[in-house]
Order: sequence, then structure tokens, then C-alpha cells
Amino acid sequence: MELLTKYLNQDDQWLGYVWNQDQGQKIVIVVDDSFKLVEYDSPPNAHGYGLKVVFDKLSHFDDILAIGFFDLPQSPAIQDIKLIVDTIKDWVTKLQYQNCKLYLLVDYYHGQQTMQSEAHGLRFVDYWQEYQPLIAEKIAHLSVGGVGEDLPNPYNLERFQKTLIQEHKQDYKQLPEAFLAWLDIDEHPLCRLWRYSDRWFFSDEPTILVKHNFAEVRKFLFERKDDTSVYQAKEYKRKIANALQINIPHTWWENEVSAHNLHESLKCLTGAFFCGQTKNSAKRNLSVGSAYIVALMAHQKIYGNANIFMDDPEVWIVCSHANSPIFPLQDQETARNSAIALYDLFTCLFTLRNKNQGSSSGKSLVRSVCFYEAGRILKIQLNWNAQNPPLDSPNSLAQIINTTFKEPTINMAIGAKNTRTTILNLWCQMAISESGFMGPGVVYMEADTLVIASIK
Repeated sequence: MELLTKYLNQDDQWLGYVWNQDQGQKIVIVVDDSFKLVEYDSPPNAHGYGLKVVFDKLSHFDDILAIGFFDLPQSPAIQDIKLIVDTIKDWVTKLQYQNCKLYLLVDYYHGQQTMQSEAHGLRFVDYWQEYQPLIAEKIAHLSVGGVGEDLPNPYNLERFQKTLIQEHKQDYKQLPEAFLAWLDIDEHPLCRLWRYSDRWFFSDEPTILVKHNFAEVRKFLFERKDDTSVYQAKEYKRKIANALQINIPHTWWENEVSAHNLHESLKCLTGAFFCGQTKNSAKRNLSVGSAYIVALMAHQKIYGNANIFMDDPEVWIVCSHANSPIFPLQDQETARNSAIALYDLFTCLFTLRNKNQGSSSGKSLVRSVCFYEAGRILKIQLNWNAQNPPLDSPNSLAQIINTTFKEPTINMAIGAKNTRTTILNLWCQMAISESGFMGPGVVYMEADTLVIASIK
């Protein structure tokens, strides 16, 4: 294996496979007597299921510092448990990183017997809890049986099933949500959307419900009423709602024009035609309609609802040109960064607050949302004005931006530090084009209204 390396203890016993990178804070350790099967994409038995999947998926996250797979103690005897614990401790110490967070996954049984006398993993956890050789952020069990294990769970640990994780081995799938949540991996809503929509709109994928040609979709949404079509329509709606993490109004799907326009706007943010999702000959980047979807997602994340964006049942009916572009074609990484920059802008503008306040009041700062010119223009009216300074500052947003662009040097920041840096990030992203510079759209704020518009 190119990435994982064998780990030998001081007596040259092969007790693990390890990997690390030069960034991140989290160390994930799997204690399993089938640890050597981490080499196999398709392990020879179920006891090796999920191991390589865990490595393949987690090693792509920037906040994962290291991953180790170590043997389960050969017996419940203290000397056997201590052998593995000392090996793990030795490896973690050699990493020489401060303030790490350790996540420990422990199998139940040694060997293929499922008798409680062979549940060496329980004794291992007992030892770890009593002696605390390293401070673990979290401990869980990873086994073939998962939550169905008929064994005591004295520490009320999470229990994950190897076979379920193995089902996520395909490149376009990510680890189960519950597993990522246990690892405290806070995935950006757009990254999650791209993960869920990775195979959408491919014309040569007969099993994909979110199809490229809406004429195929309309057959099960509007034309046919047999059991298969009813099921396909339900699944199509569920998959999109799940990817967006939004309870999409039924009214948006009941009208064929509305459903079609929403379908086409999704193509400018996800799937086979979004240049940020694929490296093939994708021909779309963010549009006015997809900006609406991004704003909706940001509002949902902030306030726990997107009601102000979904109150109008006919909002998508009048948007025949909502797929009009606001960004030029960009390479995959740039297009994703552009979408995230736009999301960050919405987040900052929707949560504007005084410096002395710990958080926003909980009441939405969005007053109204409306499309104009058949979807070529989107206007979002806010409950505050860019011309008026907040209570705790002498300068308005307009004055801050005015001053910033008059400075001889503009200091850029990575990520959304505040509204000012978010605006600068978006400005830079909109300037990047594969065919020249700048693009066919504009994003600006005038008084209390944010405007996203396209000239195409």
C-alpha cells in the first residue's frame, strides 16, 4: 500500500498500519484483530469490512491528522491489552503534535467467534477507561454486528456496523452521517450537497433519478400514476430535499413549469453540468437560480428554517431564465470556492450583528425575496441598511468598503472572517474566468437590498 505503512513495536512485532499528514488535529485509531485486511477493497470476510473504506474516506479530510489500525489484544489478560495500548501510545507520541483529539474505535470480538468470552474489545475499553493511557475525545465500537450486538455496553458508547460502512466504499459516497457526526466533522453544507449530488444529471446513468433531461423526470412526476412512477417521484423529491437539507414545499413540485425551472437551476450548482462538480466538459457555473438555492441553504443553516424563501408557492413558475449565469466558467476548485464565497456572503449579511452582541437575535434579517425579469435578477431585501452604521460602530458597511478599496494595499483573508473579507473574497472569485476575466453577472448591495443579476 502506498499511503498506509506497517507499524512495528520495539520487539519488531507487526501490530498496526499507520498514516499521517502535515495538517489536522484529529487522530483516528481502529483496534481490530482484522487490521491487516485494511489492504483490501473487497475483504475476504465480513470482519475486514469497512476498514479500508474508513481510511480511504477519512484520509481526504484536512482536519484528520493521522489514522492508525492496530491489533485487538489476543486475550483479556492485562499484559496482552497493555502490549497494544503501549504500541498505540508509542505511535501517537512519535507524531509530536500538540492538542490532538483522539477518536478510538474498538472491535468487540477476537477471532470469528461471537461468544462473550472472546469480547476482548470490552476488556480493552475497560482498561482504557480505568488507566487513561491517552485522553480520548470519544470511544466507540466498530464491529460486524454494530448496534445489534447482544453485549453489555457499560459506557453507553456509540456502535457502528462494518457492513454498513462497507456499503459506502464507492468514490461518490461518503461515510454514514452518524459516523461523521461522531467524528465531529462539520461538513460545509455545499460540500455535503456536492457529495450527495455527485452523479446527478449524467445522461448515461439509467439508475439515477435526478436525470439530465427533464422530459424523463416529468414522466414520473406528472404523466404516469402507476406504483413505480409514484415511488420514483417520491424518491426524486426526497433525494433533492435530503441533499439540500431543506423541506421543499410540495407546491414547487406540483406545477410542471416550477419543477422544470428548479431542476435546471440545480444543474448550475450540482451534478454533471456544474463545472465545480466534475472535470469533464461541464458547461455551467452558478446562475441566478442557483444563487437563490445557496441563499436558501444559508438561511436554513442560520435560522433553522428557510420560510422567507419558500412562502411563495409560485416563485419558480416565473423564472424561465433563472439559469442565467452570474459566474464565468471556472476550473473545478475555483468554481467550488466561488460557490462557498457566495454562501459566506449570504451568511454574513443574514447574520449582521453589533460587535457587543454574542449572536443574532434569532429573528431573520431577510425581509423579502423576489425574482425579476423572468429570473435574470434576484433581489433580497434585508432589515438593515448598508448606508447606516450599526450602534457600536461609527462606520456603515458602505463606508468600510469605500475605505478598503481606496487603500494602496488590500489585505486578503482566507475564509469568511467578517463581512468585509467575505465581500473581498467574492470579488476575487468573480474575476476569475477560464476565457478571460470577470463574468456575465453582478452581485451588489444598494441600501437595504442585495441584488444578484445576469446580463445573459
